[in-house]
Amino acid sequence: MRRPCARQQPRWRALLISVCLLLLAPTVHALDLWTAWHYALQHNPSYAAAQASSAADQHLIAQARAELLPQIHANAGLEHQDRRNLRDFGHRQGVYNNLWALSLTQPLFNRQNLQLYEHAQLLAAMAVIDEQNSRTTLMLQVSEAYFDSLMANATLRSLLAEREAVKKQYEAAVRAFELGSATITDAQEARSRFDLLQAQIINAENDLQQRFFALEKIMGKPPFELAPLKKQVQLPQPEPNDPRQWQHRAAEHNLQVHKADLSVQAQQAMLASSKSLHDPTISLQARTGSQRRPGGFGATPTHRPLDSSIGIELSIPLYTGGGISARVKEESERLRQRHFEREEKRRTAVEQAQRYFSAVTSGLLEIRSLEAAEQSSRSALQANQRAYEIGVRTLVDVLNAQRQLYDTQRSLDHSRYRVLLDGLRLKDAAGLLTEEDLWAVNQLLDIDDRDNAIGLSVASTIHEGSLSHPPAPTP
Repeated sequence: MRRPCARQQPRWRALLISVCLLLLAPTVHALDLWTAWHYALQHNPSYAAAQASSAADQHLIAQARAELLPQIHANAGLEHQDRRNLRDFGHRQGVYNNLWALSLTQPLFNRQNLQLYEHAQLLAAMAVIDEQNSRTTLMLQVSEAYFDSLMANATLRSLLAEREAVKKQYEAAVRAFELGSATITDAQEARSRFDLLQAQIINAENDLQQRFFALEKIMGKPPFELAPLKKQVQLPQPEPNDPRQWQHRAAEHNLQVHKADLSVQAQQAMLASSKSLHDPTISLQARTGSQRRPGGFGATPTHRPLDSSIGIELSIPLYTGGGISARVKEESERLRQRHFEREEKRRTAVEQAQRYFSAVTSGLLEIRSLEAAEQSSRSALQANQRAYEIGVRTLVDVLNAQRQLYDTQRSLDHSRYRVLLDGLRLKDAAGLLTEEDLWAVNQLLDIDDRDNAIGLSVASTIHEGSLSHPPAPTP
């Protein structure tokens, strides 16, 4: 049996590797909301900046704690003294001094530093809240950009379908005119409706492109295809289905309200710190060092002694020119400001919970009404088409029925997307928005529906199927 030559072996090996890679290659799915969210987590600069800011503010605790711990300082110096005669400035003597000292200070009682340490802890906690708020904000931004793209796509697809239907009506009207069973008015009416749809499609295509660009900015990479919403999907009701419970949760757990609570506590610590400036401070002082004068120009070197001391130091501020009192008044007014800001945040959170709960519940009712309206509009269109065929209705009636059907379908799609977004906003207002909520919404998408996946190529047929001008009417 002949063995393949050396030149044939690499070809067989490369072919075998290519076949294996082709068989093992994963199925390419459309981009879903969950994947877009994780892209944004990795590449969004605003969220990365919030993370860096939070990490930086955590070091405020160590800086404030350092004021409560021992402070050790080492000093060393070299000095040259030049002594001259006052009469003629004649050089008489030069002396070199060198010294070193080691000192230790341990605060024993300093109320201001204790309050500043508590203040630093509260600032670090506020930074963590800011990072959490940036994370939930990014969730909403990704969701809004994603579903805005879906809404823009739904509008564009609906306009394209409507244009195709109008095109068929136009062609039928032209054939009827040529056969003498209709006037040219029907063809001209269909032509004008077709031209109007062309302009609307161009605007819809541009809007879809802008939505994709917005999503790309958030994600840090261009989206290729977006998974659409599943057909006949059932959107969930708010749980619990009680607006008062949502308002209570917003007043207690909203991130902005939580941050405002910490801001009040931080300002209280600053006020206590300012008041403590009147208090005495006690610290332990320990020092050791040595100074040597070797002498110069015949001076006799002296011994090098080691001087050490330890003791307790008490410091009492007696009068500071009124600065402490002015600072206490300032911090008191700042505290009143923080209380009012907290109340404003609480009211805003409650109002948002009320608004989004109402938007979700009314949106679900609107969806049911639009679903019924879609069925009615489809039946009305079929009835108008049959009536037009027997001469009871005009083509304008058919075109109006078509427009009503497609308008209803577009409104239905937009209502579904708005309800999903308002549900996420409701959770955010209540301080309950997590990745699990994003995952639950993602389960409503159909990542395997490649036929209806959303991409910028959806409008590639905008200028296809242009109509010829209708024939001139017979005199």
